[in-house]
Amino acid sequence: MSKVLNDSRRLLYVCILMGITIQGTQALAPYPPKDPDSLALDKAVQKHIDSSYFEGVVLVAEQGNIVYQRAHGLADRENQKPIQSNTRFLVASVTKMITSILVLQFIEKGSLALDTKLHTLLPDLSIPQAKNISVQDLLLHTSGLPKEKDAIYRTARTPREFLQEVLLQKSSGKMGSFQYNNVDYVILGLILEKLSGNSWEILLKEQIIRPLGLKNTGIVYRDAQPENFAHTYQVNKKGTFKKDPPYFIENFYAAGSLYSNAEDLLKIEQALYTTQILDSLGLTLLERSFPQHGYAGFGVWNYTYPFAKKPVKIMERRGGILGANVVLTRLPEENKTLIILSNNERFNPDSWGNPDNLREALMRIVIESD
Repeated sequence: MSKVLNDSRRLLYVCILMGITIQGTQALAPYPPKDPDSLALDKAVQKHIDSSYFEGVVLVAEQGNIVYQRAHGLADRENQKPIQSNTRFLVASVTKMITSILVLQFIEKGSLALDTKLHTLLPDLSIPQAKNISVQDLLLHTSGLPKEKDAIYRTARTPREFLQEVLLQKSSGKMGSFQYNNVDYVILGLILEKLSGNSWEILLKEQIIRPLGLKNTGIVYRDAQPENFAHTYQVNKKGTFKKDPPYFIENFYAAGSLYSNAEDLLKIEQALYTTQILDSLGLTLLERSFPQHGYAGFGVWNYTYPFAKKPVKIMERRGGILGANVVLTRLPEENKTLIILSNNERFNPDSWGNPDNLREALMRIVIESD
């Protein structure tokens, strides 16, 4: 693939100078790609724009260099603000990957261990099985703790209030078995605050955002959303967009409250090839895979992708909250990256081998490209 130049900005400047107003993809996308791989990527993206109401940003990188990027749709339909390549999106459970990295940093320092039990870390909280639940159980979603109900996001709650309310519910899982939830990572956020003496937000800034020079990453608050932010929507069969309800996204805390954009996510992903945020111990732990738990790892999934012409190991983090749906996939042995950010529910990040899914179509092209 050939590196995409910043032609979208050039095109926009030319249009401004000529007094031309253009909307949607034309104003935002780079000049049409010319090499076969990028053309194939663009064809797949366009198919899903045409057939599935895809709106968002797609970024593909090789060796950290952006080789394909396209932005399409509206970030704010009420004010007709377009999605741009630098638009910020709610990245939902990609937050869990960041929280996992922060936990692994403390493990590297020796101030925390995977087998440390919960009752020694947060003794003041009444958590079922706290004497048996370990840090590893929280990272892997094998704590057996219950899932929350959507109603918990309709009013503001502190992490401790969130935890207390969720723990009143009966869990359908059992300790030692995989059951995905948000409460595990809310607890990890509280552990990080206890160990650091700072809020999770400050720790995030000190350990991730500032060291990597991230300018478009932070926490989403219902009443103080960031500038250049993609609002989320539901789309019915007739193609009518309805804005999502105003949930208190900050309630997701260390499990799903972050916003970011494609280039910041690429910076985070590329930092894993260095020692900027994890050394060899932390990275080795992040790359662990547990087949008995669906190839889950610590805040990510690690497995060999089985749907392409050649087997390739990938590390992946997906996320979805309402209309915010995101995929961050890295091919660590080849240093290739695929990022998909969308602001409506028509993009399903949780596909598995479905060739009609955008993620699957792009994955095959990325893996099989030279």
